[in-house]
Amino acid sequence: MYRTAFKLAAAAALALSSSAFAQQIAPNGPGNAQGPTPLRYFGTGGSRVQQIYSSSYFTGPQTISAISFRAYPGGAPSFFSGNSVTASNITITAGNSNASGNDTAGLASATFANNVFNPQVVYSGPLTLTTAATGTGPQPFDYTINFMNPFTYNPAAGSLIFDFLIPSSATVSGSGFGFLTFDTANTLNDGAFSVIDINDGNATTGTLSTASAITRFTTSSQVAAVPEPSTWAMMLIGFGGIGVSLRRRRRSPIRQAA
Repeated sequence: MYRTAFKLAAAAALALSSSAFAQQIAPNGPGNAQGPTPLRYFGTGGSRVQQIYSSSYFTGPQTISAISFRAYPGGAPSFFSGNSVTASNITITAGNSNASGNDTAGLASATFANNVFNPQVVYSGPLTLTTAATGTGPQPFDYTINFMNPFTYNPAAGSLIFDFLIPSSATVSGSGFGFLTFDTANTLNDGAFSVIDINDGNATTGTLSTASAITRFTTSSQVAAVPEPSTWAMMLIGFGGIGVSLRRRRRSPIRQAA
């Protein structure tokens, strides 16, 4: 009886807290450009791209477990452009930045090292991205990178930055002469900014750019859930059962040895 009641109470308590999963898009809206960044075109030599996102896109600390991109609107696989791209090696680092995602204040530095603090490697190794793009309307966010190490981002600490490094020894390849490149926002003060060198994995500086691949973030945060009526009932039954069991134990007579 006691064990059963305890299990009911524990299950109810767990039901009161849960992980709330969300998908935030930045910049949110249709793209107006296309490009290979944050990767590079097919070939060798490597690349380095930083994408900076304004903290205004996020409300409170969020644990980011994946990011996704989409092919440019209306893009469809063809003889020239394949639906997948593979980087034989890539390191993705997440962190905070003092640079703004907008162009009017706190502009990023052309020197990569100046833009990021509290860095954490979230992905390292080979990476293949594939899309089910059909060429009809906006494409799905299915160029997805699932992080090996989720990153907890606190917008109070500054902008969010992702640093994509493909070393010079790595190869970017796929079917066709290239891949369906990413849907990109290239608008002033849209809350996203980039520093780019798509030809050199050893580069320490890049070109400042208002263009950024539109990114969907898969995030989660621990929240207190509103209990369902069945959860309340489970808790009352569980704790009531524990109380009954304890009273019975207190009332049980002590048996004397013969």
